[in-house]
Amino acid sequence: MERMLLFIACLVLPAMISSQPMPASAAQSKAPAAWLGIAIEDVPSAGLPAAYDHHTEGGAVRVLQVFKGTSADQAALQEGDILLSINKTPLSGRKTLLDTIHSKAVGDVVELRIGRGEKVFSQKMALSPKPEDMRSITKMLVGSPAPALDGKYYSGDAGMLAKNRGKVVVLDFWATWCGPCRMTIPGLDAVYKKYRGKGLEVIGISSENLEDLKAFQASAKLDYPLFNDVSRLTTGHYQAFAYPTLVVIDKQGVIERVEVGAHPPEDIEKWVLEYL
Repeated sequence: MERMLLFIACLVLPAMISSQPMPASAAQSKAPAAWLGIAIEDVPSAGLPAAYDHHTEGGAVRVLQVFKGTSADQAALQEGDILLSINKTPLSGRKTLLDTIHSKAVGDVVELRIGRGEKVFSQKMALSPKPEDMRSITKMLVGSPAPALDGKYYSGDAGMLAKNRGKVVVLDFWATWCGPCRMTIPGLDAVYKKYRGKGLEVIGISSENLEDLKAFQASAKLDYPLFNDVSRLTTGHYQAFAYPTLVVIDKQGVIERVEVGAHPPEDIEKWVLEYL
């Protein structure tokens, strides 16, 4: 994966439905790219219900996440929906879907054939403009229930997020190679030590090699639990496109704040106290 170290954040490459990226020199002269506003994955045709009547070699596409305020959100698409065709063309994996979206402009209307449970229906929607700053995608999660974690703890164990209802939870998406992450971690650990007895939980989440993560922890000796996002599903669900990304979850399990980049402990403490 390409890595780019910025002044306040380490950007990572996203995976979502949008138009092709354009050169920076052309960004100001071209119209915004079109997108549906969803994160997706391929799903084999063989595992689909017979009612979907979908038999292409590349399979269909499953919706992993719907971003608030986008055309997909307004059309009431749901996580877990299966996209079967676009503009009456059966999908053969995500390529068919992406090729069609890439050929459209913001405001163009597309028709999706969707499988949900045992039902199949069609839905038309106008394409949304893709945000220029990919880091803003994560902020669309504010006000939504926090997605469950998918992976395993390798240092400490805070359990499932559902188990932490009644606590304020801070998720830190980070990487060992990320300079701003290393700047943020000591302060985050200090805030955790100060408030863990008062209802604060902090979970550090990284998708790196487990051996590298354990080696880092052997030196850093962080007190808060550390989680290995082996499949990158958790990172995808939170659309953490830049490191560090701090996600503050309230006592009801709702995402209240998303902050990208390095921050001093004073800021982190202030965010925690808003919901503690």
